[in-house]
Amino acid sequence: MFTDKDEDFGKLLNYAYFFLKFRPRSKKEIENYLYKKIQKRHWSRDDVKKVIKHLESLDLINDKKFVKWFVGERILLKPKSTFALKQELLKHGVEKELIDEYFFSNSVNEEELAEKILRNRWNRYKNLNRQKRFEKTASFLMRRGFNFDIVRKTINKLLDEER
Repeated sequence: MFTDKDEDFGKLLNYAYFFLKFRPRSKKEIENYLYKKIQKRHWSRDDVKKVIKHLESLDLINDKKFVKWFVGERILLKPKSTFALKQELLKHGVEKELIDEYFFSNSVNEEELAEKILRNRWNRYKNLNRQKRFEKTASFLMRRGFNFDIVRKTINKLLDEER
């Protein structure tokens, strides 16, 4: 029959599957989630490591794939600058080397990205005077992590198109 260890492993594995059900996760996210679960149940940290290794062997945890997925989703749904994306990935526990490797091999054109997201908001500010419009759009783009040079170029480009 099953031992208590096997049961603990199975329960932790089910928790991990449930957590992975909604979206891909980084290795660190899964570890943190499972460590919280074992604190309540007083299970072994070794079981968490076994679950992580098992999920990695099934390719359900892969930080390289997670970075690719995360950046793709962010650019599509809530675009941000490369700097902001890197910071978010670090918060998710992805190693800096993996992040740098991804952005080295996959460049993101920040000027096009800034223009794309600003075009969606541009009409909201059309009734404001030039100074106020610049301030509002610049602060919006800067909150998304874009540097001031890109912000200025993007705003000036859209202003020139209106003339």
